Amino acid sequence: MLNEEASAAGTGFVALSGGARLRFDSVIIATGVRFEPVAFQGLRKAGVLVLDGAEKYREVGRTCTSLNEAVIVGEGYRGLEVADRLSSRGVKVRLLISCWQHAPPSPLVLEVIEDVARESGTEIQRGEVSRVVGNGGVEAVVAGGSVIPCDVVLVAPPRAPNPIPAAAKLGHAGAVEVDRGMRTSVPSLLAAGGCAELRGSAPGSGVLDSEPRLSGRIAGSNCTGPGHSLGTARVEETRAFGLRWSRIAGRAVDGTLPCQAETVSRRWGSECACTITHQLFSERVLQVESVQPSESSAAGLPPLGAGVTLEALAFGLGSSDISQISETARLGLREWQKS
Repeated sequence: MLNEEASAAGTGFVALSGGARLRFDSVIIATGVRFEPVAFQGLRKAGVLVLDGAEKYREVGRTCTSLNEAVIVGEGYRGLEVADRLSSRGVKVRLLISCWQHAPPSPLVLEVIEDVARESGTEIQRGEVSRVVGNGGVEAVVAGGSVIPCDVVLVAPPRAPNPIPAAAKLGHAGAVEVDRGMRTSVPSLLAAGGCAELRGSAPGSGVLDSEPRLSGRIAGSNCTGPGHSLGTARVEETRAFGLRWSRIAGRAVDGTLPCQAETVSRRWGSECACTITHQLFSERVLQVESVQPSESSAAGLPPLGAGVTLEALAFGLGSSDISQISETARLGLREWQKS
């Protein structure tokens, strides 16, 4: 094992920052992501913390017991997790979501999350901080024309791919372009995780930052020849405020859902909702999204690669518990049959 920075990679070699070249049969680039810079007036005030590393999160943990009101701004999924931790410690939180690392939750699912979060003392809204004000330290933020009092401002910055220079082709997002076997355009050079992007994906939809372990295992198995490949569906999950949000979406050739698509959504009680998107001209399911209490049984997200239909989803695929999803699929099937 070497603890030295790599400066480039190519066919069967890694160039080190000192100038030396190490040769291998296969090279895997797994350099992850970098945090995007953030800027607003008052960013350097005491009490403003940019969450761009493990030590920053530890600092929040050490100081959260002395906080009364906090504003979190930035990326949505990371912001939800941080807001959940703070509110569980009795801190009043305002979460201002300026962007989503991946596609946002559906409007109905997000409505459930917002309602449950509000009961825990967290207000969630779309917005950005334009200015932090205070005598020396943080006393309030200005966002959308409103002044929000707070003790601390936590910034959850968006992330971008962080590949080292290589001869391999890059994708739309600046990540190393890979096929389903994590192979790049350069022989013997593979990439995985947040620095890799699935070939043929639309801008922003194919980066594998939410699947680092899976893509890493695939790259490792393919180092010496044919092996495994990435499945045809992408699964995402976030837990916050006692809820589990899950989404499975088929990986379309161009990374986007077909334009001829229909969506059926239904809220099932105060803490549950489901959204199913299917092809308008057929029953084929393209995406399933669900939110429900974390302590409930498994979400039972169905495999979509085999061309699952609304009828199959509505009347059973052998999952342990897809009642919420099945009921939503039945609604969609009835509507589809009428059209």
